[in-house]
Amino acid sequence: MRARVILAMLAASTMLAGCQTTKVGGSEKTLADDIQINVPAHTGGPLPLAGNNDLLAKGPAPLDYASFSKRARSGKYATTEVEKIRHEVLRDAATAYASQAGYYRRAYDIMRQLEVESGRLSEAFNFNRVVYVTPKEAGFVIPPIVTRGTSALQINDTGTQSVAADEYYRIEQPGRLVGVVPTWRDYLVMALEQPNEPDIEFLPQDDDERKIFDAYLAEGWKVGEGMADDALKAAMNDLRRDYLGMVEYRRLVDAGLIKELAVRWDQRRASSAPNELFIGERTVRIVDAATFVRDPKQWKPVTRKFESP
Repeated sequence: MRARVILAMLAASTMLAGCQTTKVGGSEKTLADDIQINVPAHTGGPLPLAGNNDLLAKGPAPLDYASFSKRARSGKYATTEVEKIRHEVLRDAATAYASQAGYYRRAYDIMRQLEVESGRLSEAFNFNRVVYVTPKEAGFVIPPIVTRGTSALQINDTGTQSVAADEYYRIEQPGRLVGVVPTWRDYLVMALEQPNEPDIEFLPQDDDERKIFDAYLAEGWKVGEGMADDALKAAMNDLRRDYLGMVEYRRLVDAGLIKELAVRWDQRRASSAPNELFIGERTVRIVDAATFVRDPKQWKPVTRKFESP
């Protein structure tokens, strides 16, 4: 049995009712626009967790900077002076080691804070509102990701022509089939890997070396913390872009500016290979990608709310 199914989007009123909105700066915004994750600086004790969903409770927490720096200064070899090449060795070892440890500790604190904020994140980025089930329950369709800009200006390479537009839309990623609906965790969860301890010859051997090593320990630790914060910021930007881009796609389909993607499904009673047997097999394929509708006569107003001037 073959059928060609054009997946219809939900009506704009239904869609917008499912996404909580507020009017900020004159235009409609979703919870995903404004959500922020503020990770407090480590103060020595563990951050509190909400509920029983503690994915980080196994094993001890990573060392804080005070404990880490004390442990890292354990070299006890004696030499007469610090040469330039030795200075570089100590600098590189301390910076690399401390940056890994700083990243590890900061990522740990970030993950604990994300668990505290998990309810708010799940509400703001509820992908069940934007994905939809394929025919015959053969997975889910992730909508295309559409970005929107205003007051776009494009100038050709020779500088002889410019094109201005009030609005600019772009399909950043096409729709795709998945087996599981994504969540914010797919974007924000960070790998927690313990730092590699330097070999003993890279540790300070006297007081002069220890001063150099300590100075670069502090510098490397700050670098590692900054890397973890940057990783969270980049992941949060990706999460917002993808989620809001899927919402934008649904708005544009409802307004007639995008021709929605199409899937086809096939069903057979059974299929098999020499060592496999599938009973009630169902196959779903995306056969037409979403494309923009260029005929303005087919367009309808996009559902966006603006404050009165």
